[in-house]
Amino acid sequence: MRKLLFIGCIFFAVILCSTFIIRTQQPQPVIQHFPIDDTATFTETSTSLKKVDFRRVHWRIESILDREAYLRQDVGLLFENGRLVGVMNKWMHPARSLIQEKTLILQPSKQLDAVSFHFAELHKNEITSSFKLTGIRSYTSDTFELFSFPKNEKETQSRYTAKTATNKTLQRIWTEAKQQLSIPANQYTEIPLTALPHADLSQINGLSENNKRQEIISRLWEGLYRNYIVPIGPAVADGTVNTYVPLLLFDKSGKHLRVLYQDENGQHRELLQYY
Repeated sequence: MRKLLFIGCIFFAVILCSTFIIRTQQPQPVIQHFPIDDTATFTETSTSLKKVDFRRVHWRIESILDREAYLRQDVGLLFENGRLVGVMNKWMHPARSLIQEKTLILQPSKQLDAVSFHFAELHKNEITSSFKLTGIRSYTSDTFELFSFPKNEKETQSRYTAKTATNKTLQRIWTEAKQQLSIPANQYTEIPLTALPHADLSQINGLSENNKRQEIISRLWEGLYRNYIVPIGPAVADGTVNTYVPLLLFDKSGKHLRVLYQDENGQHRELLQYY
């Protein structure tokens, strides 16, 4: 009887161990920097905001890679007047394309900024990666029209109202963060995260080389994903936290990057990345 019990315990332990090994070998939805694969290309990427009806906006993120990847993942952030109001995060293994969609309620005279990180992890002779950034800025009028460029005086006024309110809020938040974290602002070039998809980083000291810029951006999103997006996602969905556009501070001497953000408790935090 003891012998049968001993054999049964061994069998159960083997099954448990095998299950653990299988699970740990499965791909995880974690954005992680790997050497950039220059041969892999995203053939299509987009972040869009489109009006559904009188009070709703359709937020969509889409990407297609030119080959099947071991892991595909897209992460998107949506800000309203600088405040984070939406997070989308989807991954598939294996996959080439991803689509994510969400519908939100429109508010009058607001600035909407959406930014997305499209990521692919590739396995061949070595583990490599590829990524692309997309983003869009739109505005709402006081009659709930959605537009990127004003077509009349009414929309021009709505854009001015939204931009003024957004800039005022963000400057207050960022100034507060720099003061609390004792950061000498004059030593850095400031770029909001929402401006990153269209920013010309080659003009920043230390970032003239394309491969280096790609690595810095890749590592930046790895840090944001682990320390900002994943922890704060549930609180944003529940509407229980106020957090605003992270600010990127590139050292003017070309040695490091600081990222200012607010955690799920609304506390000012920073990420530090040397390059």
